[in-house]
Amino acid sequence: MKRLILTVVFLPVVMIPGEVLAADTWCWANHPGAIFCDDFDRYCVSPPADPTQACAPVGDERDHGAMGQVWRGMHQCGYVASVNDQAYESYPYAARNGGDLNYANAGMPGIKRVFGEAFSAVRGTDLTPLVLEFGLNGSFKLPHGNTYLEMGYGRAGTLLPTDGPAPYEGSLTNWVSSEDCTPCGLCSDAVCRTNYPIICRQTPTPAGCPTLAGAKVIPAIAAGAVAFLDPNPCHCNEGNIHWSTNYRLNFFDGLQWWILRRGMFPDPGGPEPAPGDFLLSTSQYNYIRLTVKSTTVIVELRAAGTLSRCEVPLAYIGPFSSLSMGYQIPCKLKVGSWECCTSKTGDCLGDRPGADCLRLAPGGGVNTLDNIVVYGGQGEAAQGACCYPNTSCDVRLQGDCTTLGGVPGEPGSTCANTACCPPLLIDHDMDQDIDVEDFGWFQTCLSGAYVAPPTVPCYCADLDHDGDVDTPDVEIFVECMLGPEVPANPNCLN
Repeated sequence: MKRLILTVVFLPVVMIPGEVLAADTWCWANHPGAIFCDDFDRYCVSPPADPTQACAPVGDERDHGAMGQVWRGMHQCGYVASVNDQAYESYPYAARNGGDLNYANAGMPGIKRVFGEAFSAVRGTDLTPLVLEFGLNGSFKLPHGNTYLEMGYGRAGTLLPTDGPAPYEGSLTNWVSSEDCTPCGLCSDAVCRTNYPIICRQTPTPAGCPTLAGAKVIPAIAAGAVAFLDPNPCHCNEGNIHWSTNYRLNFFDGLQWWILRRGMFPDPGGPEPAPGDFLLSTSQYNYIRLTVKSTTVIVELRAAGTLSRCEVPLAYIGPFSSLSMGYQIPCKLKVGSWECCTSKTGDCLGDRPGADCLRLAPGGGVNTLDNIVVYGGQGEAAQGACCYPNTSCDVRLQGDCTTLGGVPGEPGSTCANTACCPPLLIDHDMDQDIDVEDFGWFQTCLSGAYVAPPTVPCYCADLDHDGDVDTPDVEIFVECMLGPEVPANPNCLN
């Protein structure tokens, strides 16, 4: 028997940078219609011409300037947010927040694309929730990091920490100094201090901070890892860490920060159990989702495969128009006051008055953010009349009205000045025919030429839409009147 011997030769495939196969960006693959989405994967010197494709895995260079066109630096506290090509969640890039604390702001122009040119802000409600999702990573240095993602309204410009004209209501991160931590033990980090900042907007009130009763609501919510929330950074007699430390997800509700724990707020439930205690992972990405409703937000954290979930009442309920990431420039507060230090005297002795570019806590290192997306909600507009198919009416937000099957009126309209008409205008009794019963109502609306209908509901009888109910409207009605129990022609008014 003869045997056929087949020799297979494997030749190496060499791909030059220009020939690397393109891949969809995370945003295009997962959220093509989002209000805002940034996976940072197109911030390279030569991005593909196709806007749905990510930068080449090899052979291209990061373009920090391109990222800066979207995420504008808000202050000059050391490094600005930049493109990271190592600790990413979707290949090949993420956003880097590290070194000295930095802060970058991005608008949400997609609001107009999704909801229309008339809208410049978005709101979440129980019927139309607004969702913000992102990934946060800091590896083993995350417990000492200070990075959060903020969704706010009117939060553009320099965002200095002092209170100013609305809507600039100050900083989320104004602080007082801790006690001297030196007696508790020294740290080995080169930037080790004797005192550490303690952010005041939290409960219980840290020593030296004013109470929240005098604090203003800031038009923003935020979530992240904020070590300077540690009310006891010295940790005397608590091991070898004697500086600011935080192991849990932090959430800002518009008035104060929360160091979240299981049971602090109720779990609203969901498609899967949430047994977690809001502990952040120090070995992989943390996935954070904020679902903004009418007066509450559902906060979810998935870390190392464990889900944590709770529903938090909001001090600021919206609307929203911008995102900011990093750490807003703060100031040191006068003891017991929400006023920033304005001199180096008294309890502000030795401190920089006004805006203060803090450094990270020892060991804070570099944190990265990736796959930031905002979707859902409704365009922000004043409440107005909502007409339902049965001609009933109430006043509510336009997006909620549409979700409930109604037809929204103009923002600011009321049920008293809005005509809620049946699906077929002249079928007044909505019995599916046009007969003398409907004509009985119709003739009460006759006003004559150039005279407005006598009542608001009678605007439904203006069949030629010329602002009156007169002979031409009667002629249209007669054309449509087929008699009792004869199904009306739905096109007779066309």
